[in-house]
Amino acid sequence: MNIQSDIIAMKHKNLPTAPAMHQCFHIPIDRRRFFKSMAVATTGFTVAGSFAEALTLTPSMTQGPYYPDNIPLDKDNDLLYLSDHLTPAIGTITYLSGRVLDSSGNPIRGALVELWHADNGGSYIHSQGAQRTTRDANFQGFGQYLTGSTGGYRFRTIKPGLYTGRTRHFHVGITLPGRTRFTTQLFWAGEAANSTDSVLNGIADGAQRESVIKTYTAVPDTTTGEVQTTWDIVMGLTPEDVTYPGAGFVAAGMSVAGAGGGGARYRITIPAYTGYTYEIYGNPTLAELGWQALPFSLSQTGAVDRNKHTATNEGSLDFYVDEAAIKGFYYVSFRVPGSNTGTP
Repeated sequence: MNIQSDIIAMKHKNLPTAPAMHQCFHIPIDRRRFFKSMAVATTGFTVAGSFAEALTLTPSMTQGPYYPDNIPLDKDNDLLYLSDHLTPAIGTITYLSGRVLDSSGNPIRGALVELWHADNGGSYIHSQGAQRTTRDANFQGFGQYLTGSTGGYRFRTIKPGLYTGRTRHFHVGITLPGRTRFTTQLFWAGEAANSTDSVLNGIADGAQRESVIKTYTAVPDTTTGEVQTTWDIVMGLTPEDVTYPGAGFVAAGMSVAGAGGGGARYRITIPAYTGYTYEIYGNPTLAELGWQALPFSLSQTGAVDRNKHTATNEGSLDFYVDEAAIKGFYYVSFRVPGSNTGTP
């Protein structure tokens, strides 16, 4: 993945400066309001080097056997709802936010953050991931987010369920521009199984081990038991400068007629290159926090049926999305041939 700094910098022009501290905040349960409120999240992230924890590198941990082998079409950062389902997933609503930083505490722009974990009953969205119960059909199970200039990310999900052999945990993957996926896990303070969990206790460095055990506090002014935590992911790797052979990636979406001449669809055109894998991101507010993954179609009237596409030849390539960007712009990310687009 890569971001052209001059174009992205233009996108952030005139945005408010982040304050000196960052904190979680309540996001309404309604899905549409959740994404509109992402602009507010930009006020929650700080400048480089603000916290001592930036000196503690996030430990690498096993990806585990249940990285999704059937990633849903909907892979945005709201795991509480799946696509257009009106029913939320079962479980305690949980907000996870923070920043992706380098070892000096500088924010990393363009980091792909992936989150996956078990549903309330302990099952993953994986062909072998069902536990004692049926999977929650309304739980997205996997989400991803692309960081902006502050390195910030934010997910809404549920408290992971327990299953035999492990303590409660999130799986997190971070892919820096030009790198392959770095995987780690995040744990819940106070869990009885923390003391015996082989993955958690396999972290030899005590400071690193403590850095991935978080307390989840109640979200103020709610009555539904929602909880939140903040976690800065500190990378020992730095992004590599991967030069794309074509034009920029902040692209306008041209309004065209959708299937059957119905509602509008938005066409995004880029120069494509053989073997490169593309994903579409949109943020209706163009807030500097980051970018929300969007599914798309390769034809104007075809079904929106994919969330990534690997080009088989060079030339102009059109993507079609159903979601409008209020300011008309989308971000097209790319992964160079041979980089991870699934399980590495």
